[in-house]
Amino acid sequence: MSIKTDLAKEIINRIYPKYSKKTVIFRGETKIIKISVENPEDSKRINKPMGKYITVEADSPRMIFGKFDSEATAISSELGELLPRTGDILVAGIGNGNLLADSLGSLAVEKIIGRSIGERKILLLKIGTEAETGMEPFRRILSAVREFSPAGVIVIDSLAAEEIENVCKSIQITDSGIVPGSGVSKKTAPINEESLGVPTFAIGSPTVSGLSEKGVFVLPKDADILIKRTASLIAAGISLAVFPELGIDFIKDSLI
Repeated sequence: MSIKTDLAKEIINRIYPKYSKKTVIFRGETKIIKISVENPEDSKRINKPMGKYITVEADSPRMIFGKFDSEATAISSELGELLPRTGDILVAGIGNGNLLADSLGSLAVEKIIGRSIGERKILLLKIGTEAETGMEPFRRILSAVREFSPAGVIVIDSLAAEEIENVCKSIQITDSGIVPGSGVSKKTAPINEESLGVPTFAIGSPTVSGLSEKGVFVLPKDADILIKRTASLIAAGISLAVFPELGIDFIKDSLI
C-alpha cells in the first residue's frame, strides 16, 4: 500500500522514528517540530531534499481564531529566521483556485497584508496549474525573479498528508523549496534556490489525505472553511515575517 505525503514529520515518524535531527519546541502554546536533513544518505532515505523542515501545529483553523495570534506569530518567527533580512520578497501562490483542495496558495496570496512598507516590498504572484495555463509554475516564477530581482522567494502550495488529523493543521515551512504535485504523484519542475538562483522557501498545509495507489483523496468535513482559515493564518505569518512592524493585531484585523 503506497501512501503519499508532503510532510517530513509523517515520513520521519513512519520510517525513521529515532531520527536524531528532530526536535520539538514550543513558542507559547504552539508546538513546533523541527527536522534537519543534513546529508545525502538521509535525504535519499526519506525522499526529501536536504534542508530544514519546520512544522507549526495550528489549531486556529478549527477554532475560529482561538489561537490565531500565537500561531501566526510562531509561523512568522520561524519563517523570519530563514528569510533574508533586507530586500523584496516574491510570494507565489501555486494551484488551481477553482478546485477546493488545490486552492490554498491562491487564497493565501489574496490575503497577504503590507505589500510595500518603507524600502521593502512583498511582490505577489498567483499561479494556476500547467493544465490551466500551459506553463509550469517554475517557468512563471523564474520569469518574475528575472524581472524583479527579489532577495528571496516564498512559494505557497496545498500539500498532501497521510493522516487526516494533519489536514489544515500542520503548517510546514522549508528552505528546500518545493516540487509541486509531489504528494499526489504529479511532479513538475522543482522550485528551489538552485533552480531560481535566490533563496527559496516553501510553506503549505495538507488539504487532502488518502491513498495515492487507489487515487482516492479525502477532504475533511467543512473543508472550504478550514482551507480559508488556514490560508488566512499562512498569510498573516508571512506578512508578519516580512513586516514585523505591522504587528499581529493590525494584520488580524485586516484579515477579518
